[in-house]
Amino acid sequence: MNKNIILTAIVLLFFSNWSNSALTYASFNKTPSGYSKPVVTSSSTLWVPDNYTTIQGAIDHAREGETISIRAGTYYERVIVDKTVSLVGENKSDTIIDGSKTDHVVIVTANNVAISNVTIQNGEFGIWLLNSHNNVLTDNILTNNTHGIDLSGCSNNVLTGNIASSNYDGIYLFRSSGNTISGNIASNNFYGIHLDHSYNNALSGSTASNNSYGIYIDDSDNNAISGNKVLRNQRGIFFYYSRNNVFRGNIIANNSQYEIFLDSSSDNEIFHNNLINNTGSSRSVKSVNSWDNDVEGNYWSDYHGSDANRDGIGDTPYPVGENNQDNYPLMAMFLQFNVFIGNQSYIIDVISNSTISDLQCHSDIDNRTNAVSLKVNGAGFCRISIPNALIKRPCAVRVNASQPLYFKEVYVNGTHTWLYFAYTHSEHEVTIMQMFPSEQLMWYKGAIVGLAIIIVFLFLITVNYYRLFNRQKKVIGAYEREVGSFPVSHEERVRIRFIKDVIEREEKIEKFKSKYGIKIQPAGTLEDLMEKMGVQKES
Repeated sequence: MNKNIILTAIVLLFFSNWSNSALTYASFNKTPSGYSKPVVTSSSTLWVPDNYTTIQGAIDHAREGETISIRAGTYYERVIVDKTVSLVGENKSDTIIDGSKTDHVVIVTANNVAISNVTIQNGEFGIWLLNSHNNVLTDNILTNNTHGIDLSGCSNNVLTGNIASSNYDGIYLFRSSGNTISGNIASNNFYGIHLDHSYNNALSGSTASNNSYGIYIDDSDNNAISGNKVLRNQRGIFFYYSRNNVFRGNIIANNSQYEIFLDSSSDNEIFHNNLINNTGSSRSVKSVNSWDNDVEGNYWSDYHGSDANRDGIGDTPYPVGENNQDNYPLMAMFLQFNVFIGNQSYIIDVISNSTISDLQCHSDIDNRTNAVSLKVNGAGFCRISIPNALIKRPCAVRVNASQPLYFKEVYVNGTHTWLYFAYTHSEHEVTIMQMFPSEQLMWYKGAIVGLAIIIVFLFLITVNYYRLFNRQKKVIGAYEREVGSFPVSHEERVRIRFIKDVIEREEKIEKFKSKYGIKIQPAGTLEDLMEKMGVQKES
C-alpha cells in the first residue's frame, strides 16, 4: 500500500509541474483590436494589454530590469516610471500614449530606463526625466506637448532617433550635463533644441527645422555641438550668456532672420560650419569668439573674397559683427568623412566646390593603407586633409590616373597633411597615395635638373656681363689714351677730339669735292664751329 501511495504522489507531482509550465509559456489573450492570439511570455517580458490593461499597471507589477511590450493602440493615461524597466512600443506611429492635455504623459524618476517606439502626445511634458540618469530614449515621437522631451537635473542619458514636432520646446535640457543627443529631429516647435543652464553635453547629427529658434543655448557652457542641420528656422542659432562651447561641422541654411546670434557669449569656438543662403547675417553683441581654428574657418555663401594663392582659403577675413572675424574663410563647402580601417577610425576633411562621393581607403597586400580614392563631379578644386597615420608624406595625387591641373601641399602639422588640387569639368576618379620611391627619385632628378639649368643660366649671364664689362673698359682706356692721362678740362678734351676728327676727315672732304664739285669749307677751329652752331662758351 505504501508503494501505491508513493506512486500516486509522483504522478500528481509530475502533472502539477507540467500544467504550471504550460500555463506559464502559452496562453490566449485579448489584443487592442479585439481578437485573440497566442502570446509567448517569459519572466522578463510583460505585455500590454495582454497581461495588464494599462501601461501603469504593468509597471506597478514589473520587477527591476523587466521589459514591458506595448501593442499598437491608443492608451489614455499618465505614466510614472519609478523602477528600472524598458517600455517598448509595437511601432512608434500606432502605439500612442495620450495625456489628455493634463500634466505629464510619461515621467521617469528611476535610473537605467529605456523607452522606445512610442508616440507621446497632449501633455505638459511628453517624456520628463526628473533627476534621472543613464536612461535611453530611442525612436519616439513627441507631439503637441509643452515640452516634448524634458531633462531636468539629469546626466548621462542618450536621446537618439526621436522626432519632436509641434511642441513649445522640442528637446529641452535644464541643469543637465553629460548627455548625448544624436540623430533627432525637432521641427515646427518654438524652440527646436533648447539647452538651459546645461553643461558638457554632446549634440550631434540632429536636424532642427521650421522652428522659431533652431538651437537655443542659454547660459550653458562646454557643450559640443557638431554635425547638425539647422534649416528654415526664423532664427538659426542663438547663444545667450554661454561660454566655451564648440560649434563645428554644422549646416545652417535658409534661416529667415539670422544664421548665428551671440549675445554676451564669449570664448566659443565656431569653425568648419556651412552657412548658406540665410537672409540675415551672423551677429555678435558684447561677445568675442574664435571663428576659425587658426588654419580653417567657415564657409559663408555671401563671401566674395579671392584665393590668389590657390589653397582653398580666402585671402581676406570675413567680418562678423563687432570685434569678430573669420580669418580663414573657406572658398567652398566643408565636408567630413569618417573612414574605418579595422577597429580604427580616421577623419578626412574636404573643402570642395564639386560634388564629392564614394570616398574609400585602399590597402596593399600587407593590409597597410596606401591610398584614398574619391569621386568628384564638376570642374573646380579640392582641399583635403589626410591623417599622416593613414598615408605618409610625401603624397601624390592622380586624377583619372593623370596629373591634376594644379597641385600643391598647402599645410602640414604633426598629425595631418593638407593638399590642394584642381581639375577640369566632368566626373573624375581621384586617387591620393604615398609617393613611391621611384616617383620620389624621379622628383629628385627633376629638381636636380632644374637646379642645374638655373646654375648654367646664371653662369652664362655672368660670363656675358664680364665680357661686356671688359669691352667697356677697353673703350674707356682708348679714350683716355687719346686725350691723355693727364687731367684736362672737358673743353680741352673736346678741342683735342675736334682737331683729331678734322685731320681724319680731310681726305674724305677732298674726295667729296672732286666727285661732286662742291667746295666745303670746314671750321678751322673749335671756336669757329661753336660760333656757327650758336653755342655759347662757358665762362
